[in-house]
Amino acid sequence: MKKFLSRYFEYILIAATIALLFMRSRMPLFGERVSMLMFGTLSFYYLASAVLVFLDKQRIGRIMRLMYLFGLWSVSISVIGIMMRSLLMQHDKELLVICVSSGIGILVYIWLSSRRVAPENKEQYAYYVKPLIARNAIALILSLGFLVGSNYGIYSMFGTHKFDPVYTEKVVNAYEHADDTSIVNDFKRYDASLNDSTGVENRNAQ
Repeated sequence: MKKFLSRYFEYILIAATIALLFMRSRMPLFGERVSMLMFGTLSFYYLASAVLVFLDKQRIGRIMRLMYLFGLWSVSISVIGIMMRSLLMQHDKELLVICVSSGIGILVYIWLSSRRVAPENKEQYAYYVKPLIARNAIALILSLGFLVGSNYGIYSMFGTHKFDPVYTEKVVNAYEHADDTSIVNDFKRYDASLNDSTGVENRNAQ
């Protein structure tokens, strides 16, 4: 069991995070918090992995350790950026721009470093960097997709109250006009009334 978890723990975390991302609309009271917890756990996993690889001085060279440190850090912040974008939190796009930039930067650096590797060490170099390339490439594609996706489309797919067209319109409007207090307050009032009614329904059901 321990061996299974050590080998597949990352995939289990990813699957659980994706599942809760789509399921939180069916759990309006606590689904959003649980989903954020899973995103945070996945992000911490990549950050902790980066630190552990960086500290492994006996088996891995300094350049490779630095690549993994910055590469997995890039994946870690990409997870947080995607979480913020799926919730339409302010400054989500700015964070995703950083994610895309860092992802491109680390991939370019890996490619440039590979050109300086001796021919007899190419195979070993490829063996070590393939996992890092795969994770950064996936994180880069997802970050770019969420960055260019429309606000309405993002919330309609991943939002907690995506099945409520009025809520979707109000939350997108509040996100796009964050400086307009009347629009933001109108959304907050609707959100509070929706949460109150959901809580009453759940208590009556019990």
